[in-house]
Amino acid sequence: MPIHHGLRRSLFETATLLGSTDFASPAESEAGEQLAAACLELLHEHADHEDQFVLPEIERFSPDLAAALADEHVELERAGDAVESLWPRLRTFDDLGRAALGGEIGRRFRMVVASQLLHMDREEREVNTLLWARLSDPEIAALNDRIITSIGPARMKIWDALVLPSLSRPLRAAIGQRRL
Repeated sequence: MPIHHGLRRSLFETATLLGSTDFASPAESEAGEQLAAACLELLHEHADHEDQFVLPEIERFSPDLAAALADEHVELERAGDAVESLWPRLRTFDDLGRAALGGEIGRRFRMVVASQLLHMDREEREVNTLLWARLSDPEIAALNDRIITSIGPARMKIWDALVLPSLSRPLRAAIGQRRL
């Protein structure tokens, strides 16, 4: 799941930036907000792709797993919303209040990181095992191709810029001409 490599990179970079942000500084707060929003948007888009393309395949073989993953997607979205809901409030506080609320933003984002890591691990262990056992390599490639073709060229450049540097050289070589 090369895409997960890129998403983990975004999660870790965002958590690191938020941890070092001086929330009393409007410029630093703005940079943190922009990076967090971009990360959460990627996570949302990835979940949408899974909901549209992957979960129907999983449901064919394991309806319970598909339902559990769909429920996790809803919870993960709520966790992201809990982070995003605080940014507008940040502008209403003085420096001390901004620092306190910034700490809460960072804490909530770290919970997103923790939840996303557990979810991705589940997908990598359970979903991959299920799909590899039930689908042929050409069927898995076709599923991947359906996801890729649903992403416009400009957006794919953003995904490529995130994912490709997150992969080891052997994994990049194994992917070759195939897309993420």
